[in-house]
Amino acid sequence: MKLTFKQAGSDKMEEVLNLFRDTSVELKKMGLTQWGYWADPPEEKIQWVRDGFEKGEFHFVYNKENEWVGIFRLLETDTLYWDDKGLEKDVRYIHSLVTKPGRSGNGIGAMVLKKLAIDLKKFGAHKMRLDCDSSNSRLCSYYEDQGFVKVGEKKTSFSVNNLYERIL
Repeated sequence: MKLTFKQAGSDKMEEVLNLFRDTSVELKKMGLTQWGYWADPPEEKIQWVRDGFEKGEFHFVYNKENEWVGIFRLLETDTLYWDDKGLEKDVRYIHSLVTKPGRSGNGIGAMVLKKLAIDLKKFGAHKMRLDCDSSNSRLCSYYEDQGFVKVGEKKTSFSVNNLYERIL
């Protein structure tokens, strides 16, 4: 499946918040607490999304039929989770990689990560980093299967997250 990434315009913010809300509901049905705050997001989380849109960091993922199938946020720095390490040059940070409801389990996430690795390496990045709620062991294993290595943990007011990186 061929994928393309398109920067999300600020007019798509509500659509992204709805996707996050729907995803939190699905995770809860699976017995997971991850992303529970998106069911009724606090202002700081809404502001985090707003900041991402203002910086042009959110991207929609489209399949070859030009249907959007997912979204992710790509940052050049990330001190929220990575502290001073989050300022390293030639590193990119992936957040909120979500497939559209009904699309999970079709390999889209793995294809996004593979395409991102190729694209980022072309543009001079040497590492990709992401975090994952440590309570979701299945998702943590998934990222490890995609070539990411756990390099630390970060406790926030919402969760304890494993920190992962992948050399490009």
